[in-house]
Order: sequence, then structure tokens, then C-alpha cells
Amino acid sequence: MRQVAQLDELSRDILKEIGNIGTGNAVTALSQMLMHPVEIAVPDLKIMKYQEVCTLLNDAEELQTGIMVGVSGDMQGMFLFLLSETFTMAVIDKILGTESRSITGLGDMEHSLICELGNIMCGSYINALAAVMDMSLDVSVPDMCIDMGGAILSVPLSRFLRVSDDILMIDNLFRLGGASFHGRILFLPEPESLDVMLRKLRE
Repeated sequence: MRQVAQLDELSRDILKEIGNIGTGNAVTALSQMLMHPVEIAVPDLKIMKYQEVCTLLNDAEELQTGIMVGVSGDMQGMFLFLLSETFTMAVIDKILGTESRSITGLGDMEHSLICELGNIMCGSYINALAAVMDMSLDVSVPDMCIDMGGAILSVPLSRFLRVSDDILMIDNLFRLGGASFHGRILFLPEPESLDVMLRKLRE
């Protein structure tokens, strides 16, 4: 079994290009959704071990919002969009207006809004991946949970019998209304899907 960590330089460059395309798609869609200009810096793509990602997320010591989108078709796995409590509330306030809210007590409207945000972000990268690799990919309805980062990361592991120990992480820096926020997209592929992706990258 080849591992994501063994990607050669060309494959890494292609993945970064997928990240750039996905980011371009996301900027347009998010700006339309928020009715406000959104900027996203050039994404930083990292290939990390599961435990490394857990440590990184737990070190933040802040509640995170996680939006999960399952992927099926030519590849199987899960995309997970993580955003901080500050970023979550900034998006909600931008669309629904500023008022006293608690991230742990969001209503149906706020929940739906954040799910759509995650759907846009994950969908932007999934579409870029499918286009560059000439794959047919289907996505599930997004699901959302709010918890510490490490706890959220355990959710995909409970839904898949086997996932790779390697995780693709796309670090994004968002600029909205004069403020900057970090968001992360994680792709947790099933092991067989790693081989499919690696073969496609080298074709």
C-alpha cells in the first residue's frame, strides 16, 4: 500500500493546483452567499499523520465547527471542513445580523447556514479534484457537529471501517470584513482510494 506521504514532487504540485482551483471556486461561491467580498489566501496543503492532525487541533483549545461531506464513486472517503468558533459566528452575523448567540445553542437557521458554508467549501475542492483527475464523484448531504477539534476528527473514524493513517489537510486563510480567520479542510480517504488517487496523479 502506497502512502500519501510518499507523493513525489510532481504529484504534490498537482495536488496544490487542485487546491488553487478549489479555492478559486470557493471565493466566488462564498462571496455570493455572504453578499460580501471574501478573500482566500493561497492554500497551504499538508500531508500529515492522523495523530499529528489530532495534536494540532487539540492544541487550539477552542470549540470548532465541523461540516462533514461523504464522498463516493471513483473514490471513497470524507471531507471535513473545520472552522473556529470566531469564524462560525462571524459568518452567521454577516448574513443574519449581529445579535447575542451561543455556538452551542444555534437554531435551525444558523445550522442550515453553516452546513451550506461547509458544502460550498468541500464541494469546491471535490469538484476540482474530480475535474483534474477525470473522476466521477458523488457527495452526501452535509452533516455538522460542534466540539473540540480532536473529538470532531474521531467522527469520520466511527463511520468508516478503515481509513488511511494519512490525511490531506488544506489550510486556508480567509479575509472577511477586515478580519482574518483560519479554516481547514481535511480529506480522510479510504485506503483503496489512496491508490486510485496516486495512480491518477501519475497518469
